[in-house]
Amino acid sequence: MPAVRQTLFSMLVLLGLSAHASPLTLAAALERASVASPEVQLAARVLQEAEASRVGAGVFLPTNPRLFVDYRRLASPPPMDPLNGYNLGLDGTLEVSGAGWSRVAEAERRVELARSELVTTQTLARVRAWTAFIEVQVARLRVSIHEEALATASRVETATRERQKNGVVGEPDVVAAALERVSVRVQLEEARRLMRLAHASLRQVLDLGPEEPLDLEGDLAEPPTAADEEALVRGAVERRPELASVRARLALIEATEGRLARETFPKLTYILGFDAAPASPVFGYAGLGVELPVAQRNQGPRAVTAAQLETEKVRLETELRRVRRDVATSHRAYAHRLNQLELLSKEAVPQAERFEDLVEEGWKAGRFDLFRLTAATRELNRVRRERLETLSSAWADYVELQRASGALNP
Repeated sequence: MPAVRQTLFSMLVLLGLSAHASPLTLAAALERASVASPEVQLAARVLQEAEASRVGAGVFLPTNPRLFVDYRRLASPPPMDPLNGYNLGLDGTLEVSGAGWSRVAEAERRVELARSELVTTQTLARVRAWTAFIEVQVARLRVSIHEEALATASRVETATRERQKNGVVGEPDVVAAALERVSVRVQLEEARRLMRLAHASLRQVLDLGPEEPLDLEGDLAEPPTAADEEALVRGAVERRPELASVRARLALIEATEGRLARETFPKLTYILGFDAAPASPVFGYAGLGVELPVAQRNQGPRAVTAAQLETEKVRLETELRRVRRDVATSHRAYAHRLNQLELLSKEAVPQAERFEDLVEEGWKAGRFDLFRLTAATRELNRVRRERLETLSSAWADYVELQRASGALNP
């Protein structure tokens, strides 16, 4: 039933998101990735397989009862005695150790492990969706920068041709201006190609068809400041799905160990029957038997399980240390990235814009040549692109910090 509820919930979410009016918000993209990503759909199927392992886990009869009957006839019958007889009986094995309940507990732990692994897959899908969402926004801004640069190059080329008509400049300046416009045009085409690839990446993680509309809401803003490092570490230890998976695997192995220990307890056998042998009274019979523990059983699987248990304990300790390192590294890298972004946004870009304006004014006044203006325009475009790429990297670092701190769990 939980698997059915999960499937119905996923269908409702997908239907709701399909009917969602454009543009697509980040929250809607993350929610859709949590249920529609191909990896998530497969992980949900694995969860359903784990839930199916509950069926029949608590049966306390190791084997089905055996019904037997035989026909008996006297080889040398005495006078007046019956010649024919029969024996009808039922036997089987009973498990009185409680191993059935242990198998039920083991199945429950298996379901918990599959569920935690589903959460891990959903978290990674949300990371990919957020990253792809940012890539689309960055690609859109990159196209805008190159379109603005193309407009500037076209304006300069037109002005240069007017100057040639007036005899102010020669043919080399006109060719240089045209070459600059073509170069910016090529860069614009490349930016549009990257935008299509970014859209394709987002469609992949959202499991959308190539013809479905995909318009995003809003532009890419400045990333927020990060919370305190210690608080993020504490949250990561509590929320990271990888740690939950290791703990669930530990619980599963402990349940397996308990089940194997109970299965070493001797099983009982029973027998019930009705005997009507020839030349003898007719009687019923019943009996119990017990396995003799002549040799150890399950010693191989129990040894392997004990070794796996120790391995998972070491894995948990290793994962805890790795989680703390991940948060610390991501937090510090993000802080440096924010400093870079602030320098570019508040100093480099305004100064490059001012420098380009001054050079263009000087060029119009005849104090600077075209090559000085072209160099200033290229520098402005370079600084703008650097600021955009740093903004993209800052958001990627922020998403990684959110993942490392466990804040992206569905």
